[in-house]
Amino acid sequence: MTTRQTFLSSLVILLVLGGAVLCALRWQAWFGMPEEPVWQGSKTAYTFHCFGDDSLPGFVQDEQGYWQDTLLPDTLDILLLGDVHSLLTHADYDTLASRVPHADCYAQLGDWLERGYEYYAQQLAFALKGTRLDSIPVISCPGNHEYHKGLRRPLSPLWNEMFCHPKNGFAGFENTTYYVDFKGLRFIALDTEGLRWLHDYTRLNTWLTGVIRQASDRFVVVIMHHPVYSASRGRFNPGVYLSCVAPLREADLVIAGHDHQYARQLPFVEMTSTTTEHTPRFRHYHERQGVTSVYYQQLSLWGDTLRMRTYRLADGELYDECFLTR
Repeated sequence: MTTRQTFLSSLVILLVLGGAVLCALRWQAWFGMPEEPVWQGSKTAYTFHCFGDDSLPGFVQDEQGYWQDTLLPDTLDILLLGDVHSLLTHADYDTLASRVPHADCYAQLGDWLERGYEYYAQQLAFALKGTRLDSIPVISCPGNHEYHKGLRRPLSPLWNEMFCHPKNGFAGFENTTYYVDFKGLRFIALDTEGLRWLHDYTRLNTWLTGVIRQASDRFVVVIMHHPVYSASRGRFNPGVYLSCVAPLREADLVIAGHDHQYARQLPFVEMTSTTTEHTPRFRHYHERQGVTSVYYQQLSLWGDTLRMRTYRLADGELYDECFLTR
C-alpha cells in the first residue's frame, strides 16, 4: 500500500469514527423525539381563524383583495408572540388580550407548541378557549418544534389541521410560507425550518425578492422562526442568512424568534415570549438588546406610520419602541 493510500484510508477511518462519536453525542438533539404525552381530559377543536379562510370575524376583503378591519378601518393592530413552547396559560392569554384590547389579529414566530403532538395542540386550544384571541385571526409560521426530529424531519400533520393560511407561497411550502395583504401593509410569513435542499433556498430567495418588491409603497413586515443575525452564541444559520439577508434588507421589519433573546438592529428584530435559556451574544451594532426578560409586541399601523412597541410580559411595562414612516 502506498503512502497516499495509507493516508486516505486513515482519513476515512478518522472521519467515520469522528462521525460516530458526534452522532452519539448529539443523537438526542438531532433524532431523539420525546415520548408523546397522553391527553387525559376532554378534547376541543384546535382549528384557528386564518387569512386563508373565505371570511373572517372582524375583516372583509376589498376589491383589491386587501383585508380590511371592519371596526376601525383606518388602523391595524397586531399582537405578536414568539417561542411560546406551550408555556402560556389561559390566564396569560387573557392578560395579553386585555393589554392589547384593540388587536385586530395576532401573530406568532414559531415554536408555539413544545412538540407537534396532539397533547400540545389540545393544551393550546384549552389555553386560548374563551379568551378574545380565540375569536380573532392568527398569522403563524412553523418553528423547529413544529417539525418532528429524524432523518426526514417532517412537519407535524397537525399544522395543516390547525391552520389554513393563504396558498400564495412557492411549491412545497404551501400553508407555511405566504403573505397577507392589508391596506398599507404586506405581512409575510416564512418557513425557515422546512428548507432542506439548495433549490429550496434559491426558490425562497427568488420568491421573497418578488413579493417584497411587489408590495410597492406599502410597509413590509416579515416574520420567521430562525433569525438572519443571531443574538445567541452558536445559533447562526448560514443557509437562512445567505438566502434571505439581501431581500430582507428591503423590508421594513423582520421579526424572528428561535434564539430566545431580544435584540433590535432595524429592520431585524429578535424576540421571545417565554424563555431566555440560550447564551446571549452581544453585538455592537444592536440598537437595543435585552437578555433577562421575555416580551410581547404590538405592531400598529395608521396612515403612513408603522409603530413597533415591545413590552415585558411579566408586568406589561414598555421596553422598546420605534416608529417607521413612509
